Amino acid sequence: MNGILAGQVVRAGRPGQPAWTPVFIAFLAYAFVILTYRVPIGTAVMAAALMGLILQRHAVRVPTFLWLYAAWLGWSGVGLVTSDYSEAVQLTLIEQIKVLLVALVAANALRTGTQIRHFMIFMLVSYVLFPVRSTLVNYFITGNTLFGRAIGPFIYSNPNDLAALTILMLGPTLALWASAPRGSLVRWAGVAGAAPLILVIVLTQSRGGFLALATIAFPSAVTLARRRPRAAIGFAALLALGLYLAPAGFWKRMQGLEKGTSVATISQMDPEGSAGQRFAVLQTALRIVRDHPILGVGLGAYGLANARYNPALGDLDTHNTYLNVLAENGVPGLILFFALVISVLRTVHDTRRRVRRALPAQAEMLRWLEIGLIGFLIAAVFGSQSKLALFYVYLALLWCTSRAVRAQIPPASPAAVPLPFPLDRTMTAVDRRPGPGDPRSRPA
Repeated sequence: MNGILAGQVVRAGRPGQPAWTPVFIAFLAYAFVILTYRVPIGTAVMAAALMGLILQRHAVRVPTFLWLYAAWLGWSGVGLVTSDYSEAVQLTLIEQIKVLLVALVAANALRTGTQIRHFMIFMLVSYVLFPVRSTLVNYFITGNTLFGRAIGPFIYSNPNDLAALTILMLGPTLALWASAPRGSLVRWAGVAGAAPLILVIVLTQSRGGFLALATIAFPSAVTLARRRPRAAIGFAALLALGLYLAPAGFWKRMQGLEKGTSVATISQMDPEGSAGQRFAVLQTALRIVRDHPILGVGLGAYGLANARYNPALGDLDTHNTYLNVLAENGVPGLILFFALVISVLRTVHDTRRRVRRALPAQAEMLRWLEIGLIGFLIAAVFGSQSKLALFYVYLALLWCTSRAVRAQIPPASPAAVPLPFPLDRTMTAVDRRPGPGDPRSRPA
């Protein structure tokens, strides 16, 4: 076993690059901050990472999605000039420029297969030990829930955001499980990590999380059943365990989805009335989009605009990533947002196609990372996650993994080079001898 799974150093260039570089160490510290929210040292460690990035010997890598992200923020800067909420937009724009720098560091910190593998394990351990553990303690021990729905600390206090981020974390977790060698510690870590993640998604009772999980689970199970039947059984068992442990409120909430097919019954989807409130916000957001179709109301200003358009709702958010981007940045902003995501997905898809036969384990790893992103994008219909730093770090992880895997593609052997014209299999050895007019018949 070579490359990423065995922990060897893989780089598209000079071999033997050390894994524990100053940039990588500082980036791990920052990842711990945005995953756990336990220590307020994010600015300090990111400053150290940027300094290491400047002093490193390697050229700085700037993926296409970062250029598109910068273009999106540039368009938001244009909207700042025309926005009625310039102060809020300016503050949000500054924060998003910081996120852009974070993604730039991520794209340069994860240069080798060893670094990528260590980072995925680090993400899994940090997420399980802190937000997942806190969520399970809140639900089963202290009873700290939101109308019976599991919640965690800090940013994870919103069940829909918690479900979406947990689905995102399923990507590297299942990538470790599906691609590591059988019996290895990394493979067992993936199995052990996936179980509580699926349980947390179910306990949040998030309709978006459930739809995302169901959407990615069925095709994944079918693909595994064809290639690795035992792995398919294990994956199905994990899902079954999570659904078995689901509370009665989960099934009642999922049954409410049938009420969402009619405007007259949408307010009956849940007892707390969140669906009806979402529908009112949706109507308000569409009014905002009609009035500001090009520049929007400004990055981070939707809540203020919502309160102005519908004072009864207050400064509620859209609870929809794509509608939020459309309302805040207009149609061009939404196009740029889709473009930066699609650019990463296209890169990953192309790499998977190239290495599918030569490096099947690495292709499997990329597939699960891609599935995690797709699940998150589906869940984002029920939450506003376009400004989360972890989302762009994940995009950088996908791009870096694709780059490292592509560097492992073995060079084409001379035997694999096609002939100028195919030989007929029925030709005999005598038939293949050069004729009088063939250049090969001339004496040397």
